[in-house]
Amino acid sequence: MSSLSKIKTNTSSIWLSWLAIFVILETLSWFSFHWPILNLAVLILVALLTLIFIWREPIFAIYIPIAELFWGSLGHSFDYDFVSIRFAIFAVIILFFGLKYITRLKHLRLLKDRGMYFIWLLIILLVLLSSIWPYFKGVEIYKIFYDANAYLYIFYLPVWYQVFERNHLKNILIILQSAALVVAVKTLLVFNIFVQGYGLLDIDSIYKWIRDSRTGEITPFVDNFYRVFMQSQFYLLIAWFISFIKQLKEYKNKLNFFYIVTLSAALLISLSRSIWLGGVIGLVFLIFNIFAYQRRGFHIFVYISILGMVLGGFILVEALYNLPRYNQIDVWNQRGISTSEAAISSRQQLLKPMWDNIKESPVVGQGFGKEITYQSADPRIKNESNPEGWYTTYAFEWGWLDIWLKAGIGMILLFIAWILIIFSRGYKILGSDPALSFALLASVVSLIIIHVFTPYINHPLGLGLLMLITVIFSNYEKRTFSHY
Repeated sequence: MSSLSKIKTNTSSIWLSWLAIFVILETLSWFSFHWPILNLAVLILVALLTLIFIWREPIFAIYIPIAELFWGSLGHSFDYDFVSIRFAIFAVIILFFGLKYITRLKHLRLLKDRGMYFIWLLIILLVLLSSIWPYFKGVEIYKIFYDANAYLYIFYLPVWYQVFERNHLKNILIILQSAALVVAVKTLLVFNIFVQGYGLLDIDSIYKWIRDSRTGEITPFVDNFYRVFMQSQFYLLIAWFISFIKQLKEYKNKLNFFYIVTLSAALLISLSRSIWLGGVIGLVFLIFNIFAYQRRGFHIFVYISILGMVLGGFILVEALYNLPRYNQIDVWNQRGISTSEAAISSRQQLLKPMWDNIKESPVVGQGFGKEITYQSADPRIKNESNPEGWYTTYAFEWGWLDIWLKAGIGMILLFIAWILIIFSRGYKILGSDPALSFALLASVVSLIIIHVFTPYINHPLGLGLLMLITVIFSNYEKRTFSHY
C-alpha cells in the first residue's frame, strides 16, 4: 500500500471514529432525556475518560473540550443538578493541569507570548472586578455567577498553548468537520420530522429533548415551515469555509461537494439572519483575499461548483420540506425582509434601554448581573398573562453592547486587541498555509459580525474559537517552543 493510501485510510478511520462518538452522544442524550439518572452516569464516565486520556495524551485537553463545543451548543446535552458536561470536562482538565504546573508556572508557553498573556490577564482582571463590585451594590450572587461564568472558559488558553503542536491540526479539523456533519444532519432530520408530522414519532418528546437539553430551538413558521436553530450551527459556518477552500482546489471532489451542500441546507434551515450575514461577509472576505493572494481568477468549473453548492442547499431543503408529503413554501422572502418579525422588533426595543445604561457608566460598565426592563414583542413573553410584554433580564442580544454594558469599554478594547493579534499572525503565516489562514480569518470576520446581533464572543462558543485560532497561529509563527 502506498504512503498516500495509508494517509487516506488513517484519515478515514479518524473521521469514522469521531462520527461514531458524536452519534453515540446523541443517542445517550436522547435516552438521558427520558431517564434523567443516566445523566449522572454519563457525566461520571466522561469525567473519568477525560482524566485517563489527558493523562496518557495531553493533546486530549484540546480534543475533548472542542469536540463538546463544536457539537454541544450551550453545553447542557447532559446535566445533573448544577453540573453540565461542559463544566465536568472543564473542571477535570483545569484541575489536572493546575496541579501539574503549579510549581512550574515559568514553563508555561503562554508566558512567552507576552502580548497575548497580557490581554489574557487583563480580561480575567476585568471579569473579576465586574463580578465583585455588583455584589456590593446588592446584585444577587447567582445572577452575577450565571452572567459571568462563561468567561471561565478562558482558563483553557494556557492549557491549549501548552499541548498544541502543528501535527495535531489535522485531527482538530476532522473533529470540527465530523461534529458539523452530525449537527447538520440532526438539523435536517428534525426539520423533516416536524414539517412532515410523522404520526409514528413522538414529536412532542423530540421538541422537549431539543429544548430541555438546550441544544436548540424549534419554532413554527409560515406554511408549515419550521425553524430549527442550534447555537452550534455557528461551527457549520467554520467547517463550510474550510471545505469551500478545499473545493476550490479540488473542484471535482464530489464527496466534499455534497458535504458542503449538507452544511448549506442546515444553515438555511437555521433561519438565523445573524449567521447568514456573518457567513456572507466572511465569504466575501475569503474570496477577496484568495484573489489578492493568487492574483489570478478561478477555473470556470470552480464557479459552477460554487453555484451548485448554493443551489444544492436550497434543493435539499425543498426536498426535505416536500417529501414525502408536498407542502407549498413561501418562507425565504418573508424571513429575509420582514422587519416586523418579533425577533427583530425585540432587538430594536432592547437597543435604546441598553444604550441608556451604557451611557451611565461607559468606562467601567455596570457589572455582571445588571438587569434591564424593556418591552418585548416576543410571543413567548407578550401573551395573555403579560399583554404589554414587559420583560426584565440580564441576558441580552447585541453582543458587543452586552460586553460594554457589563465590563466597560476596556473589555471591548481588549477583545479588539486580541482580534488584531489574530489577524496579524494569520497574515504572517500565509507562506506556510494560506488556505488555513484565510479560512480561519474568515471565521473570525463572521464571528465579529454575528456577535453584533447575537452574543457569541462572551460565550464559550465564541471564546473557544478565538482561543483555538490564537493557539494555532501562534504555533505556526513560533515553532521552537519547548514542550516543558
